[in-house]
Amino acid sequence: MPHSKFQYRQNSVAQQGFTLIEIMVVVVIIAVVSVAVVSSLSGSDDRAARLQADRFMAVVNEVRDEAIIAGDNFILSVDERAGTYGFESIYSQTESKDSLLKDRNVDPEVELKWAVFEVFEDDPEAEPKVLISSLGEITPFEASFAGSDLKYVVLVNDDGQLERVDKKTGAF
Repeated sequence: MPHSKFQYRQNSVAQQGFTLIEIMVVVVIIAVVSVAVVSSLSGSDDRAARLQADRFMAVVNEVRDEAIIAGDNFILSVDERAGTYGFESIYSQTESKDSLLKDRNVDPEVELKWAVFEVFEDDPEAEPKVLISSLGEITPFEASFAGSDLKYVVLVNDDGQLERVDKKTGAF
């Protein structure tokens, strides 16, 4: 019997520490959690840029639908410096803008860039504007909403539809 007690003690002493594999698993779990926390904190402006691009695209599509239904043409104008965009009707001369046509602000942490590829006005000094016609056509343009690492570009594709393209942040 004394031999078995000794053997039991020896086994219990051997079982008291952590194995190298257990320690490595804990270190890997801590690393994964740390990366998730850091990426969620640093990517907030990228998420804001994506949300702003999606919101912009949805509003432009809604104004396009309104142009077709109402038989009206609308102008989309963007102010990069102020970080705003808005719409106005060409035919309707109402003083107050309804909620669809109101000016909208882009989050200050999101950089807004704007390029229009066709000018529909004769004045070359005029600010670039996009025409949204009653036929559903839109003047080709690109609007870029950039965070710290990602840029979301809303553009008119070859089919005349709005499309969002995701890119790494860089030159416009």
